[in-house]
Amino acid sequence: MKYIAIITSFLLVLVISACDQILIEDPVSLATSDSYYTTEKGIEDGLRSSYVTLRSIYGQENGFFLTVTGTDIFTNGFGGIANNPDINNYSQNFLGTNNSVSTLWNELYKGINQCNTVINKVSLVEGISDQRRNEIEAEARFLRALYYFHVVQQWGGVHFSLDETSGVETEANLTPEETFYAQGIIPDLVFATENLPSTASEYGRVFKGAAEALLARVHLTIGNWSEAEHFSTKVINDYSFTLVKPYYNLWDINNELNSEFIWTVQFTEDPLFNGPGNSGHLYFIFDYTFNPAMVRDIENGRPYQRFLPTNYLLNLYDREIDARWEGSFKTTWFANITGVINGQTVNPGDTAIHIVMYPVSDEEKRAVPYWLFDYKDNWIGDVSSFQEIGSNQRRNYPSLRKFLDPLRPSINEVAGRRDFPVIRLAEMYLIATEAAWRQNKIGEAASYLNVLRTRAAISGKEAEMQVSAEEIDLELILDERARELAGENFRWYDLKRTGTLLDRVRKYNLDAAPNIQDFHAVRPIPQTQIDRVSNPGEFYQNQGY
Repeated sequence: MKYIAIITSFLLVLVISACDQILIEDPVSLATSDSYYTTEKGIEDGLRSSYVTLRSIYGQENGFFLTVTGTDIFTNGFGGIANNPDINNYSQNFLGTNNSVSTLWNELYKGINQCNTVINKVSLVEGISDQRRNEIEAEARFLRALYYFHVVQQWGGVHFSLDETSGVETEANLTPEETFYAQGIIPDLVFATENLPSTASEYGRVFKGAAEALLARVHLTIGNWSEAEHFSTKVINDYSFTLVKPYYNLWDINNELNSEFIWTVQFTEDPLFNGPGNSGHLYFIFDYTFNPAMVRDIENGRPYQRFLPTNYLLNLYDREIDARWEGSFKTTWFANITGVINGQTVNPGDTAIHIVMYPVSDEEKRAVPYWLFDYKDNWIGDVSSFQEIGSNQRRNYPSLRKFLDPLRPSINEVAGRRDFPVIRLAEMYLIATEAAWRQNKIGEAASYLNVLRTRAAISGKEAEMQVSAEEIDLELILDERARELAGENFRWYDLKRTGTLLDRVRKYNLDAAPNIQDFHAVRPIPQTQIDRVSNPGEFYQNQGY
């Protein structure tokens, strides 16, 4: 690596409270890792600092752009086109100068280096038990594995090091992807599973179950099907996690401490300790502020309209039997001021906007005292007709509920306080399903998937939601992952690991279809990194960029 400043992340101290879920950053002035990390308090503070970078990755615009868009289920909304269109579109301007690429790269390597520092220093600390020493190392190694897992999926075989950087280094290496897994990610997670406690000592800390769950995800990614099934079912069976019912309640901001979230990145309502905050509430929502009976408010959010669901995603849900449609998407808004719509007075509390997922005549739209939006399955990006999903230059569409934050202190606040679920139980059922199917264990695959689909069913429709073993194939698995995990930083990774990225983007994302090529399966290395290395013959840009 050319340059990684560890001092900033090292000085940040993270304290996670089981009851208040507060992240407290306490500067330790003039400290250095060689002196401060030699004490028990110092190494504990260094470990807490290893978590800080998570809040610059999860719940942030850059992380969403590089995992959500450019897929079969999300394309650019109005704000995506205006602010960062190239990632989704795979355009010629998607280069190493892209700010999202550079920011994510820098944050991931900052987190990696902080973990390396803790791992390298913990063996030198006196006065702590061997058990606690191993737990500290295990936490740091879990986080390092997670950071490197993002790196290798995004950029492929780039820089890899297990040693801390304490000053300026100008040489970087290109390391095969296999080495990331064989020498870094998997050994780190195995060590974590062997040394982490079975329950978290503080809410938000990693523990054995989280490590086993991440290990299941990693094994699925690299094609170790038996191991993926083993670890995912272990998490399902060995802990007290349960699927939240009904599905709608899973995304209630007052229900963050629920039985399904295995491990979350912590945010807080206190702006002094919230870092950048979870800004996910900004990006997936309808711009209701054009409506004459609505003005921006806290409940409905501040609409940035970055990410627009594709027709493919909108068509995936059987809305008659699958509760995940209503549980995931908001389709009705209520007036918060008095206004006139279609010549009729609308008062606060009345319906101001309603979306239906079928065609409606313009006459009917003009007859009702609210904006009535319909769906005709025209390509979402080309809609210009009267009150149809995708109209108003991609501002009008069903809003993803998962990141809405009605507890923000003001209408313009962008730093949300909702925790970000990195690992939840539903994913373990999806991993077990795919891993079993890959081993031709189709009966087991159906059993795993039907547990998840039973939870997803509208009450009384459970039988109709069941699938047979013979119905399960890769397309059904990808569809089910889309229905369950939409917007949760999985989709680009899912398409890449299954080898379906190009085909599905070309088929379902018409903005990206003309441009995507084979080399887009990895991202461009930041140009600042390329420009500053002293060994350019050994460290160079990914092919195609």
